[in-house]
Amino acid sequence: MRSPEFEMKRRRFIAEKGDYYAIPVQSQTGSGAAKGFAEELTRTRVDKANIRGLESLAWSTDSVADVLDYIRMRVGRDQRNTGWAQSRIGIKLADHLEALRKDTNEFFTESNPAQEDDLRLLHLDLCREFIKHLTALYEFYKKPEAYDDESKPL
Repeated sequence: MRSPEFEMKRRRFIAEKGDYYAIPVQSQTGSGAAKGFAEELTRTRVDKANIRGLESLAWSTDSVADVLDYIRMRVGRDQRNTGWAQSRIGIKLADHLEALRKDTNEFFTESNPAQEDDLRLLHLDLCREFIKHLTALYEFYKKPEAYDDESKPL
């Protein structure tokens, strides 16, 4: 069982990484990556349902591979290269989520995992955090082309 101190340290690390993923800082290379992906996705034909589906899957699965498979499946189905396959955005996103494993290793260089599964769970939590910010920023940047259920005037 993990100590409360370890769990607080872990949660603080995830929150700090979430800020790093969402907010670009000029002096930090790679910061604001979720913002960059969200802006690029708004220029494709990827719709809100796909982004929300990705977030829903991330929070309902216990496997990073399921999230990556979802993205790669969407890329494979995009025969016209207007959505997930446009400019290789889906492949880049999947690669970026896989690369979050480096952040996991960064955390565990300071403290040893209490259980074998700690590495996998932290990687999954970092992916969830990234996708959470990606979804929020995507919805912020996406311009409504027509009224949807949420924006119809009363």
